[in-house]
Amino acid sequence: MAVTFIFGANTISYGQDDLQDAIVTLSFIDNNEAKIIQAKATDQDGSPIEDLELYFYVQRTFSLLPIGDFFNTTDENGIVEIPFPEDLPGAVGGHVKIVVKILESDIYNDLTLETIKNWGIPTPVDQFEEKRSLWAAAANAPITLVISVSGMILVIWFIIGYIIFILYKIGKIKSDVHSQFNEENYFKDVIESF
Repeated sequence: MAVTFIFGANTISYGQDDLQDAIVTLSFIDNNEAKIIQAKATDQDGSPIEDLELYFYVQRTFSLLPIGDFFNTTDENGIVEIPFPEDLPGAVGGHVKIVVKILESDIYNDLTLETIKNWGIPTPVDQFEEKRSLWAAAANAPITLVISVSGMILVIWFIIGYIIFILYKIGKIKSDVHSQFNEENYFKDVIESF
């Protein structure tokens, strides 16, 4: 059974090799009212790309946090603007990594842009106030855990040392018995020879 697909004359089909590269430029507008990320998409000829979906993210510890609307499409000038959240925590200096992506477009290749902006709320980390806990760094491990693990390691090394000492004593006893056996045979040979 054969299945055929017939496309109309006005249908354009793009394959993997036919995808174009889009050029996306980012601008950041910081006025008193809001912080705005502006992206302008153009093709290789410099003409604006209309209705291109751009995805805006902020890099968090383990993943990307989407910002803006779910679908951010460019207008007839190839521009899309999204407001940046005012209450987003950043690194120590308030730095956040802003990521803009083109994903799974039918006409353009996937693209990822990353930039760091000082638009987040600074979150200071004071290492001296970090309390001892199981999830803390090795320098802040609980004292009872440090003592018990150190004690177990010392007991294991004591057992290993004791086994080596016992093996040494066994070897010494074996050599003493061997030398006594040789002396008895020597005396026995000497007595029999008379």
